[in-house]
Amino acid sequence: MEAEDFTSLLQVSPAVTNDMLSTALSKWFHTDIKFTHWEYVGDTGKGDSYLSELIRIRIHGHSNGVAYHVQVILKNIPKNVCRRLTYRSDEFFKNEINFYQKVLPTLLKFQSKKKVADPYTNYTKLFYAYTDGLNDVICLEDAGLENFGTAVRQEGIDYDHCKVTLKTLAKYHALSFALRDQEPETFNRMTDAIFETYYDPRLWDWYRKFWHRICGIAIDAVEKEHPDSIYAEKVKEFAVPERYEDMIRAVRDKTNGVMSHGDSWTNNFLYKYQDDQPVDAKIIDFQLTRCASPVLDISFVFYACTDQELRSKYYDELLQYYYEVLSKQIRELGSDPDKVYSFETYMEEIKKYSYFGLAFSFESTPFIVLAPEDALSMEMEGDKKRNIDDFWQIKPFKTKAGRQREANNVVHCVDKGYI
Repeated sequence: MEAEDFTSLLQVSPAVTNDMLSTALSKWFHTDIKFTHWEYVGDTGKGDSYLSELIRIRIHGHSNGVAYHVQVILKNIPKNVCRRLTYRSDEFFKNEINFYQKVLPTLLKFQSKKKVADPYTNYTKLFYAYTDGLNDVICLEDAGLENFGTAVRQEGIDYDHCKVTLKTLAKYHALSFALRDQEPETFNRMTDAIFETYYDPRLWDWYRKFWHRICGIAIDAVEKEHPDSIYAEKVKEFAVPERYEDMIRAVRDKTNGVMSHGDSWTNNFLYKYQDDQPVDAKIIDFQLTRCASPVLDISFVFYACTDQELRSKYYDELLQYYYEVLSKQIRELGSDPDKVYSFETYMEEIKKYSYFGLAFSFESTPFIVLAPEDALSMEMEGDKKRNIDDFWQIKPFKTKAGRQREANNVVHCVDKGYI
């Protein structure tokens, strides 16, 4: 590329004009800055690649002879029309942008009024965002500069990763509990900014064929690993079209609703390490964010991110640990955890809604264990919306290890009396 090609980002997204970049830089650095150029740094190594396109770049500017730059992850709506329409990328972008522009600032403003020993800082800052349904873009600070990176997704996360993950979610969820308790009108206005992007009656036709596919994969895994067992019987009772209606009811239950992440699997957490041990995490990708029980996030962590060995040893302890962090944060934020979300209520919801994480894991587990050579192609011809099952044509697990990971989730849910 010639140098002049880097004086504009319009070829990356028509929504990112030079004037808009100058404004964003000025806001970021709190001084009047003029955008000058950008540079490509690399791919992210992490991909929400079905819903968006991701690159890591530096954006440069100057003010009174002083140079400034910021390194960001630029998430761009797919240019391929069929892909954009089929994956409903515009909805996911709009929901995430609403989160960063309306929800997160509300939560952080509330937290800023409190004296919290370990406040929620486990997010990446928004540099720039734009949405019109066609040219949507989100630019977030590159957490890699703070030494945050991804864990290996094919392997389940270990005990230390799980503790850091649950602590991060507890700190995040606590903000909602305290805000709803102290400023209910503010909380309600905040939740009005987001909408359901995955489990809704309007989406059943979009999801139906794929749901049938992933249910078949789950049943196949359990039948092969636990033939003629109570687990095979239970998964066939559970993996039915009507379960989608249960998922809808779960995401609509606001009784103990918090701002839920909605997609809390390994790839949506970035970890910082010290002596090879995870010591902190940031949450990314809020495209499925919703107001719902915190258990929807927690159950998905366990069934998408952990293996049976970890659950058999530490499940009850980790559930307790999440609540200890949550209740401590709620108290420091000025509310009574026993009033807003008691341990008894929490455990009742664990029993009531852990099936949600299992059902969602029917989708995530095949993608998590997918070998790189089996990755699904993003080449989608045409300019019409198609069914996602036309492209997400994942097959039953090739390996015993893959089948066991799926089947063990079912075993755990059955043994715990969740399904």
